[in-house]
Amino acid sequence: MKGDLQLDSSTNDSVRRQAFAKWLTSPDHPLTSRVMVNRIWHHLFGTGIVPTTADFGIAGAKPSHPELLDFLASEFIGKSWSTKTMIRQIMMTDAFRRSSTPHSAAIQKDASTTLLWRFPPRRVEAEVIRDGILQASGKLDPSIGGRSFRIHNVKKTYAQWEVVDNHGPDTWRRMIYQERMRRVDDQIFTAFDFPDCGQVRAKRPVSTTPLQALNLLNSPFVVEQSNFIAQRARTESPKAPIDRIFQLILKRSPTPEELKAVQAIPLHILSRSLINSNEFAFLP
Repeated sequence: MKGDLQLDSSTNDSVRRQAFAKWLTSPDHPLTSRVMVNRIWHHLFGTGIVPTTADFGIAGAKPSHPELLDFLASEFIGKSWSTKTMIRQIMMTDAFRRSSTPHSAAIQKDASTTLLWRFPPRRVEAEVIRDGILQASGKLDPSIGGRSFRIHNVKKTYAQWEVVDNHGPDTWRRMIYQERMRRVDDQIFTAFDFPDCGQVRAKRPVSTTPLQALNLLNSPFVVEQSNFIAQRARTESPKAPIDRIFQLILKRSPTPEELKAVQAIPLHILSRSLINSNEFAFLP
């Protein structure tokens, strides 16, 4: 599709913006709908049909399923560019509802799960890990809207931002409401590839480092919340607190082998251990 909008240098800004918007959202535009549904697919599956989410050009990767990308783009346009409708349509597919359980024969042929024979296993974002811990402890503030909360000091002239409170009651809202400063480590969840707020990223990197495990075992936030989880388990299920801790953190009961192995472990230590497990940090 040609990009000539039939405008010249004398056209005022409002007309330019309107013409550009109409061109960009035109049903026969070759990229807009494809880029958008690819972004949605990326956020649901961890990688896009076109892996280079921010580059559909010559230097970008080719789509793994070009016909599927075309179909979804057509559906997106036909359903009034509704992101909610597209998310629902993708989440109802067989590909999205498949288990992430590996199969040796399939892994040998497609280790990266490009062909979608299983749901691609992936670690959840830093925000999900933090909010999941608060939800397990019963301390998550579910309120919607309002002012953000801050974990930093009030900056003085020429002073650097410093984290002063990253685990107190005033910070127990969902992480989407956390006020973030550029180039400042929050000392807990930045280790989980939380992006610097001075950058724009189409896709977050995913790393595995010792610092992640150390933060989920020893940070003041996790130590405090683990104690709350243990207290909640004793209160809600005094006869079976271990089972309750598994339900709160992993959403399942322990196996007989697991139950036997953790009998002698203090409940708050068990909570910290389960928080630090791959089962908690990865989508099943």
